[in-house]
Amino acid sequence: MTVEQARRVAQKHYDLLQQDDMAKWVDTLTNENKKVVLTKGSSPSMWWDLGRRYFEQYGVHYKFNRVEEKKEDYCKLFFTRYNADGSVRGMPVSIHLRKVDDKWKVEQASH
Repeated sequence: MTVEQARRVAQKHYDLLQQDDMAKWVDTLTNENKKVVLTKGSSPSMWWDLGRRYFEQYGVHYKFNRVEEKKEDYCKLFFTRYNADGSVRGMPVSIHLRKVDDKWKVEQASH
């Protein structure tokens, strides 16, 4: 599995957030994150809530920026956030992916 495949999973993670498709969004997460996604205050719950709020208030969308770290079973990528008008919103955000059962899954995300 390549970093390009990890990048596609990360982009899907952000796109499904915009599409308000929590069921498919959860499939991008590691099993540990899936288990707590509905627990208020958990990291995955906060990622969903913050990401949805940014999209609803500002039309935020995410585009790949760069690879920060790459290993056989882990990678850290950065995405640039854009407002609905195309202006950049803050600094690029990181997303960490881990290869689990030969599939890239989101281990930690910023929104």
